[in-house]
Amino acid sequence: MEPKAAIVLQNRGGQRHVSQDIDNRLRSLRDELDEIDRRLLESIRDRIDVCARVAHVKRAFDIPMMQPARVGVVQERARVFARAHDLSEEFLVSVYSTLIAEACRVEDAIIESEPAVSRTASNTQRR
Repeated sequence: MEPKAAIVLQNRGGQRHVSQDIDNRLRSLRDELDEIDRRLLESIRDRIDVCARVAHVKRAFDIPMMQPARVGVVQERARVFARAHDLSEEFLVSVYSTLIAEACRVEDAIIESEPAVSRTASNTQRR
């Protein structure tokens, strides 16, 4: 296979670049994005894991899954972060709405699953 001929490109500022240089820069930036995405996905997994532990506590103490005040705190924190970092509030609230919806799904599944032995025993004692 013959090597590709270098293509010279000109950016808006009039600077000329060889296409291989641009490819290398893009590859480096994409590698950076891939690493950020890996950490983001791991953080989402960690967040859901903590939500699952929260659900076990809620289940053990018969606490309702939905906690509107807590949802409000999380969404307001996203708004404040967005304003402080020149990001779209709508975007970050949307991201958190999606995260909260998944947390609710996971919590519902745990809270509504078959009762644990200790919970069954405590319910029997109440009757």
